[in-house]
Amino acid sequence: MNRGWQIDMRWLQAYEHRMAAKAGRPRSDMDPERIDDRIYDMWAEMLGFEDSTPVSYTEDGIAIVSIVGPLFKGKASPFRSNYASILEGLEELLEMPPRAVVLRIDSPGGVVDGGTAVVDAVNELAQRTLVVASVNGCGCSMAYRIASQAGSIWASKDSELGSIGTYWQVIDYSKAYADAGLKSVLLTSGAYKGIATPGEEITPDQQAFLQGKVNEMNARFLADVASGRSMTSEQVEAVSDGRWWSAAEAAGLGLVDQIGGLEDVLAAIRSQQGQDTMSKQTLQPAAAGEQPAAAAAEVPVTVQEAPTRPDLAAYMTAFGDAEGARMFRDGLDFHAAQASHLQTLQGTIQDLRAELAQLKQQAASMAEAVKGETTPVAIGGAVPRSLAEAFRSKKN
Repeated sequence: MNRGWQIDMRWLQAYEHRMAAKAGRPRSDMDPERIDDRIYDMWAEMLGFEDSTPVSYTEDGIAIVSIVGPLFKGKASPFRSNYASILEGLEELLEMPPRAVVLRIDSPGGVVDGGTAVVDAVNELAQRTLVVASVNGCGCSMAYRIASQAGSIWASKDSELGSIGTYWQVIDYSKAYADAGLKSVLLTSGAYKGIATPGEEITPDQQAFLQGKVNEMNARFLADVASGRSMTSEQVEAVSDGRWWSAAEAAGLGLVDQIGGLEDVLAAIRSQQGQDTMSKQTLQPAAAGEQPAAAAAEVPVTVQEAPTRPDLAAYMTAFGDAEGARMFRDGLDFHAAQASHLQTLQGTIQDLRAELAQLKQQAASMAEAVKGETTPVAIGGAVPRSLAEAFRSKKN
């Protein structure tokens, strides 16, 4: 399979092992299906991103998952949303659900392939904790399909939602080929193999076949909206012709529960602190004049509320085998230990950033100093000139 990469697999394997150690999971061989994702993670790390998953946390323990821009399946760039990284973030939250999750949505939708797993993960998460979709700008097509699985949908006044439907564009280049004096010769094993090959006419039977596939994919879309929003098939059918609506119009059609921005959502969540979490819980607005609990008094997001003390395995997973076992033996409070551990990690990150800034400054100074030089600059010993030499020297 040609993925457009020409790279030494040993180098990628070493990176995979380092990422596994960083995540606290067992080392494994590189999965060929995830090579592109691993390269994305590598570049994201080099560009200074702390994490490739689009998950952030408020000071008082609310997780925010960003679903922004056109949605694609794989990790093509650190600068645009994709199902792979969104799903990774949701899976982390499923392992230890926080007190509440907000899906911060501003997206026109995206490709069908890869989106179903995200839809299912949001639905599962909403069974375990409060999940609110907060649309601020655009929540259309696949983005709305994802939002529909939350316990409730909020939208800012100027948002647009809907565009429920599925399309698939193919281009018939046969006339363009003929006008250019070109003739396509397609050798195929069946009447439907090679549909939309450039230069080939798309026959009525082929078009009907493709339309059937679109209808099949769209039926799953409508079923998800009907299930997530507790709507009848007739109600969903009435709003699934591709039109989109303002937030107020969408609320009148049953596509939105409350009008309000992200800050309104957070205030409402804080006002309901301490209430029992229900399956597919709906978030209600904060009462007029009600003040949310102070953020400083909240439990950090990485701390899971639990009625009993976590077991030894939980300590070892969170803090490493030796340190976790010591903390468990000494009876240290798990939540307090997590908070302290998080502060330590944040300090380490700040130190590393400062060190990186110094190294960049030194590199810039060195580059300035050697301007105009025609001979190599000695930087301390012989340096292997190829990857093979580097590996040999490491073995020696």
